[in-house]
Amino acid sequence: MNVLLIEDEPDYIERVKDGGLTGDISIISPSDVKLHEPFDENSAIEDQLLARFNAICVDRSIDIVLLDSDLSRIHTGITQSACREVFQTLGVPVCRYSKKHSATPSRDLLNLSTQAREGSSAVLVKTSIAQNPESQLLPWLKAVYEGFAQIRQALENGTLSQGARRGPAGILAGILGAPSSTADFQGYTAQNLFFFGGHSGSDNSAATPQQLSTRLGYWLLNYILQFPGPILTRPAAAAFLNLTLESFDKEPIQRLIASTKYDGPFAKTQELYWRDLIGKIIDEADGDIANHKSLVGQNLQRVDADNPGSSAFVCVLTHKPISERNAAPAPDWIPAGAQLARIETSIFDQLGPLLNI
Repeated sequence: MNVLLIEDEPDYIERVKDGGLTGDISIISPSDVKLHEPFDENSAIEDQLLARFNAICVDRSIDIVLLDSDLSRIHTGITQSACREVFQTLGVPVCRYSKKHSATPSRDLLNLSTQAREGSSAVLVKTSIAQNPESQLLPWLKAVYEGFAQIRQALENGTLSQGARRGPAGILAGILGAPSSTADFQGYTAQNLFFFGGHSGSDNSAATPQQLSTRLGYWLLNYILQFPGPILTRPAAAAFLNLTLESFDKEPIQRLIASTKYDGPFAKTQELYWRDLIGKIIDEADGDIANHKSLVGQNLQRVDADNPGSSAFVCVLTHKPISERNAAPAPDWIPAGAQLARIETSIFDQLGPLLNI
């Protein structure tokens, strides 16, 4: 995997390079490709940046870009927003990070808002991951790259021609081997303006497999997996079963739902499950997982003990299951298809006006 690192702090560049030495990861730094060289003042920097990055990607076979949010030490006029636009045109996946923030509910909310705005041009890296390039960032980045590569391979194998008439939702459902999920994925269309908002580059019929795989990858990772609906994170799966995380992690539960695990693109980034497959197991247990014959005698703790046969929700800021009475109404920026995604009422009340950003 060849990673183009766009970073302006030498110490951090060395840490990332050192981390890349432990695996099959090649880190290309700004100095390796002379990114600090000045641009011609007589022509638009955007055109020069596109030409320069295109040449770098071809010459170095760049697979993915790791982009710092603050490039103030590069004094050539390069900005992270300009970089995102260029790689969006080239179809090369970008993972954007910041090293300087601590984790707080307001910061998490700001990150979600940023992701909602920029989710069609970059993956936003959690600060906790970015701050640990050797042990966390590079393994995570490899898992993300493999997800984009899986989508591209599926498109090159003919999924695009088979699903083009159904639009991005149909194409993605075909790639995942879940054609019945097309309608569920359409519930995420409003949040991805690159596909559905008249963006100048949103003609997917004219896109190359490289460009389309990157667009689909952003959509899947930044929206569909970020806001649980048809595909559930571990906390969301626990909420769907109305179980605390402790009960969800019990071996009998894990054995029972093992066949429902999602193994498509980006599955290595976190634990994921298909909601419909879990739903079938609930149906077999007469509407409540605790009734399943394999769980007789198990002491299962509920998120909502007053309504054991109902589903709970997951807070998108704390990533914990919450009961319906503790779940505030979903803000407009949570996709309609994200049926389990809410914000805990206490956090909702605390953040107040920030929720409309």
